[in-house]
Order: sequence, then structure tokens, then C-alpha cells
Amino acid sequence: MVGTFYAVLLGLIVVDTMTKFQEAQNAVDREMTALIRIYSSAERFPQQREHLEKAVREYTDEVVNVEFPMMEQRGRPDEKARDIALDILQTVKGIEPVSENQKAMFPILLSDISDLLVTRRERTKETNFGEPPVEWAILIAGGVITIILTFFFTIESHIIHMFMRAAVALTVLMSLYLTFLFGSPFSGDLKVSSEPFKVVDNFAKWSAQTASKAGIKPVVCVPPDHKNEEAVQIEKRKTTKN
Repeated sequence: MVGTFYAVLLGLIVVDTMTKFQEAQNAVDREMTALIRIYSSAERFPQQREHLEKAVREYTDEVVNVEFPMMEQRGRPDEKARDIALDILQTVKGIEPVSENQKAMFPILLSDISDLLVTRRERTKETNFGEPPVEWAILIAGGVITIILTFFFTIESHIIHMFMRAAVALTVLMSLYLTFLFGSPFSGDLKVSSEPFKVVDNFAKWSAQTASKAGIKPVVCVPPDHKNEEAVQIEKRKTTKN
């Protein structure tokens, strides 16, 4: 009875940790996709383009070079990376779409920012930094009890009895190792890689090179009111000359 209960409990925890590892990997991929979409959409908003592109590059660099090592070694996210993500949000919130193209792109850009923040929260949540100590204590204690109980089984063949105890002990140890391996997605021998974020940096470099070869320069979008003011000034100059 005790062995059955422990086997079910351990099996559920192993499945849960494997699911958590997969979710962490998916969160990294979705966060990378959101960054690329934001960088790509920034060109539609010339006044904020330079700041958004720079912020995306800074965020990517901070995540790859600072946050991932910090998550592995210290088990916590980087506050500077979080602040850069919030700065991107504030920049987008300050956009006032002018053209029809911008009005169509603005909701998409807001959706991409939301995806970035949601996936970041999923990636840096506390449960991704290992199982609680209480859970480990219960798992280890249950494993020890289960192995000890195998010594009380009565089997005529001493060899078969030893084999059974070894099999139970090996199964428990392997399950505990899997829990340890998948329980901390950003540390250990098997961990989620930061390589997807490097795709963002490569995309930014490719975009800059493409724009440079094509001779594309940022175009400043002047709101209608400003255009009217410029027209008035031109008319005044003409009147003065006349």
C-alpha cells in the first residue's frame, strides 16, 4: 500500500517537472518571437523606431549575458532586464498613431508587447528555479521507506530477493534524478538554452544591413497639425516678400 502510494506520487511529480521544463522552453521561444515582431513593427513608427530597436537589442543582450547566468547560478531573474521590458511598454503606450497604416499596426504592436511581458513572467516565475525543500524531503523519505519495506518481503530465493530490492532502489533513484533534472529548467546538466534570443540579435543585424544596402533612411512622420503650421509659416513668408 505504501509503495503503491509513493509510486503514484513520484510518477505524478516526474510528469509535472517534465511538463514544467517543456513550458519553460516554449516560453523562451514565444518571448523570442515577440521580440522579433516588436523590432520588425518598430519601422512603422519612425518617431519611436530608434528607441524601440535599441531597447530590444539591449533587452536581448541583457537576457543572454546577464539574466540567464543569474538564473542558473542564483535562481532569480535580472531586474535590469525587467526594467528594459517595462521601458518598451511605456514607449509603445506613448505612441499616437497618425497614418492609417500606423492605426492598423498599433494594436498588433500592443499585442506583441503583451506577449513579451506574459512570456517573460512565465520564464522567470519562482517554480522554474527548483522544487521546494519540503517536497524533496517528502520524496526522499518516501523513497527510503519504500526501499526498506522490500527487506520485509518473504521470498525463498535470496538472489531474486536481492534483485527485487535493487530494482526498486534503482527505480526510485532514477525517478528522483529525473525530478532534479527537469525541476530546474534553467540550471543543471539539462537546461533551457538562451540560443533563441541570439536569433533576435541576428535578425537586428540582418535588418540593419538590409536597410543600409537599400539606402533606406528613417522617415519622420509629421502630424497633420504640424503640417498646417508649416504651411501657415510659408504663406506668411510669401506675404512678407510681396
